[in-house]
Amino acid sequence: MTRFRKTFAALAAVLVVAVAIVVSLTLYQLQKDHVQTVHLIGHLDDADRVDLDVVVIQIDAALQEMSVQVTPMPRGALADELGRFRADTTIDLYGVKPEPILAKAGETISASEVRIAMGGGGMITDYPFDKYRVNIDAAAASGDRPVPMVISLYSLDAFFKILPKIDDEQRGDAIGTVVTVSRSTASLTFALFVMVLMLGLALAAGTAAFYVLSGKRGLIWPANTLMAAVLFAMIPLRNAVPGSPPIGSVIDFGSFFIAETVVALSLICTVLVGYRHEVGNERKDAVQ
Repeated sequence: MTRFRKTFAALAAVLVVAVAIVVSLTLYQLQKDHVQTVHLIGHLDDADRVDLDVVVIQIDAALQEMSVQVTPMPRGALADELGRFRADTTIDLYGVKPEPILAKAGETISASEVRIAMGGGGMITDYPFDKYRVNIDAAAASGDRPVPMVISLYSLDAFFKILPKIDDEQRGDAIGTVVTVSRSTASLTFALFVMVLMLGLALAAGTAAFYVLSGKRGLIWPANTLMAAVLFAMIPLRNAVPGSPPIGSVIDFGSFFIAETVVALSLICTVLVGYRHEVGNERKDAVQ
């Protein structure tokens, strides 16, 4: 029976590890697929159009800005034999400082960097559950004539994920899309792991304190060392979460402040009460 239990425990441990690996790799694949997803928005049925490649380079939640790299490409009758613009074309992409992108006829096409404001009521202090909305509005004109457009949107910022939705209020050849920005699967998973880990460390420190205090064991230096190490180790652990959230975020009120308070009180009570017991024991020994 004992041998059977050992074999069963070993198989159970292997199964748990295998399940953990599968879940972890599944999360990685979801993260990878999301980053590689290209969202197409606009007049896909028009052969004569301007394709606008919008690549999200960086999302700054503190400044609530999205930096994108924009590259216009002509299609159909708008392109010459070399794939360049046949006529001068103006592309308007409304950012923090709206400046039209000018594509000269016959010239080599270059990318432009544009900063777009984020909003939607999102705040970085909601970390790691903060969400934002970005309005990406674009229009193109070849000469005095508006031309249809298609936006190819994808992101290179691994800390966030984007989900665009076509703006129902767009008119004519202009394109409008509302992009929801939230923390990526990896960032959210790691932040939640750190929160649970800090609460677990606080529980371990509280258990050690209860063991020392309930048994009136005096000053147990290994237990005190453990609690002191945990107390100061949680600060760099908290600061290791991606995105550098400011103090006062959800991660702080949900775990960090609680964990630090529990560990600090456990250490203080263990030292003070333990010191009292040690002094009492010394007095008893002196009387004897």
